[in-house]
Amino acid sequence: MKTISLEDGQKIHTFAPSANFNPLNANEAELVRNGFPAIPESGAHRERFNRVYNQIKHKLHFVEPTFRVNKDKTHGLRIRSTRTAAGTETSTNWSGAVVNAPAGDSFKWLEGDWVVPDVDAPTQNKWYYSASWIGLDGDGSNDVFQAGVECEVYRSGSSIIRNIYPWWEWYPNYEVQITNLAVSPGDMVTMLLCSTSATAGVVFFTNRTTGASVSVSLTAPAGTKLAGNCAEWIVEAPTVGGSQSALADYGEVFFNVCEAVTQKGVTVYGGTGNNINMVAGGSTVSDGILVAPTVVECLYAGAIP
Repeated sequence: MKTISLEDGQKIHTFAPSANFNPLNANEAELVRNGFPAIPESGAHRERFNRVYNQIKHKLHFVEPTFRVNKDKTHGLRIRSTRTAAGTETSTNWSGAVVNAPAGDSFKWLEGDWVVPDVDAPTQNKWYYSASWIGLDGDGSNDVFQAGVECEVYRSGSSIIRNIYPWWEWYPNYEVQITNLAVSPGDMVTMLLCSTSATAGVVFFTNRTTGASVSVSLTAPAGTKLAGNCAEWIVEAPTVGGSQSALADYGEVFFNVCEAVTQKGVTVYGGTGNNINMVAGGSTVSDGILVAPTVVECLYAGAIP
């Protein structure tokens, strides 16, 4: 384990397990020491953990990550347009799905798999942004612990510029970019967020296509505690330079294995909550669609004016 101080004062820990480390044969202390999540107690979760690891173990390799704090960019809280007791909700910056923790319980971890979209710019000579991520809190609380993939695009004539990278954020801190873990359109990524306490958590990120993986433990911003009231799978138009960005044409994103687990061991599926549609100027620009209990689709529907 290595301790790193970021430029904004955050202290994080990174991990670099040996190439011959096998998590299926390790005890919980060894898993934590090597930056792996604990093996789930649930039989179904354990079976999938084993299956996924066996599928990628021949190419799995940990990257010692490098970082940049992007102080011009935040993802942050859901900005509500309307809220209903059940069914479809609307927001000006989020689309996707949200589930609430059962009464008397709170979320501890969540997972999501998705394919990185090949974003496009709806118009010329303007930057467009699309962030796909999973998160805990942020819908009805003042914090959100989130991690995902940022896609930025600019088109001028026949040339096009794309910036695509993984990141995490524990709002109200800024976005932290992982600068040396490559992700490309068409790559399948797996993201897992675990809270180890109300003020500490771990981000596990794997590019399933290349096998490159990163795990980072971090603490909440000063004065911030995780509520654990909700979990979400989101495509967002982030805040850039203090203003909400224009949404890139991301086509569609399917979040799979949309599962959140509570402190009491209850599994809540992302497709059983409320869907969220992103709206702008009275029109829907990104749909959140509940496809199945464990599948959430986000579908681009038009540029933000």
